[in-house]
Amino acid sequence: MWSNEKKESKTYEPHPEGTFMAVCRDIYEVPNKKAGQVNKYGKVEPPTKVRIEFLTDEPIEINGDMLPRLVSTQFNISWNEKSSLREFVSMWNPAMGKLDAVDPDKLIGMGAYLTVTQSKDATDPTRTWSNINGIAPPPKGATIPAIPADFVRRKDRPADGTATAPAPQKAAPSAASDEVNDLPF
Repeated sequence: MWSNEKKESKTYEPHPEGTFMAVCRDIYEVPNKKAGQVNKYGKVEPPTKVRIEFLTDEPIEINGDMLPRLVSTQFNISWNEKSSLREFVSMWNPAMGKLDAVDPDKLIGMGAYLTVTQSKDATDPTRTWSNINGIAPPPKGATIPAIPADFVRRKDRPADGTATAPAPQKAAPSAASDEVNDLPF
């Protein structure tokens, strides 16, 4: 069973390396810890980024239950032609990458074929991160992991972090969906 309660411990087991079937479970804005700093490209870091979370077919045991494992990635919130976010979505769903605007909610429930790698913290080699280094549409006939029925998206959670009733699940959009709205992403 999934819970929206805060974790009691800070232990983290990185996602194993390899290729995995996955489903996009959530997309949301997060504060950028480097906001206002100049990055290695000479650009000032924006105040927020967009995080995309996936559940993979790699199981993990939590409190005696076998659950799909979480892996995420984040980008600057930009949909311009050279943005990393647009490139990532284009590899995942080429039709969406050609659009002038994409509603991020259209990606929720979409299957993906992910390549996950790990990297070590240069200042603390005991710390390891899992990274999504590749994404593609799932192969035809592939089994996509399900988003648990009791999962509540971050935007639907109360500010105090307590769990609420699950949001109704919508059908997964097709990989060739070309629906757009007026949101720039």
